[in-house]
Amino acid sequence: MLPDSPIPHAAPGPRRGLRATAVLTLLCLPLSVSTPVSPPPRLVLWAWERPEDLRFLEGRAVDVAFLLATLDLTDEDVHVLPRRQPLRVPSGTALKATVRLQMLPGSSLARFGPERLESLVGSLEALVRRRPDVTALQLDFDARASEYDAYVDLLQRLRARLPPGMPLSITGLASWCVTGSWIARAPVDEVVPQLFRMGPDAPAWRARFARGLPRPCSGSMGLAMDEWQPVPPGVSTLYLFNPRPWTPDAFARAVAETRP
Repeated sequence: MLPDSPIPHAAPGPRRGLRATAVLTLLCLPLSVSTPVSPPPRLVLWAWERPEDLRFLEGRAVDVAFLLATLDLTDEDVHVLPRRQPLRVPSGTALKATVRLQMLPGSSLARFGPERLESLVGSLEALVRRRPDVTALQLDFDARASEYDAYVDLLQRLRARLPPGMPLSITGLASWCVTGSWIARAPVDEVVPQLFRMGPDAPAWRARFARGLPRPCSGSMGLAMDEWQPVPPGVSTLYLFNPRPWTPDAFARAVAETRP
């Protein structure tokens, strides 16, 4: 019998080198990191001055901001135009009352003295107190630069007269939502920049806000169904304007657009 051939010992160096190379290769492989997806914003449907039947919202977590009244303002008078069109919503729907303020030609809020401002606040307070089902008040007013100080004064007076705990919201123009804007002085719980019907400057504003809006405009925004755009990051409440009456199909499209 031939003697067993001696089995040479394998040199340890190369094997350890292979293992080290394999470990380094694994460490250098790109890791697949899942980016957390932000939840879609809560939807609020604007219901303007027209018949609206929103009973199809039954069982859905959606709020409704309805036009409660329009106030036509002159330097001498306040003309209240209450809503005339029917609004039907499911029982339990959170209702926000939107009041539109309109300065008639030749008039300016800047010329409203303390007594006139208090009278205007009284009209707004009376509108809200007639609707115990309303959970928040929103003012829609396109203040001009000369009216900013008077508008802040109006909001301060209104805040003091609203029922305790009632949120105060205002709509805003895109130009208000820039660093150092007067809007930072507004004593409100919410600013809703309306990023639609912005004219020829719309592409520039949309590009500017694509990565988010600065405070105090960062939490909410308003879009129109016929001028859709991606919702910037940081928006938790999305108001939607529809130029036509709301339908289940229009609402379904809005929901689909806001889903990641």
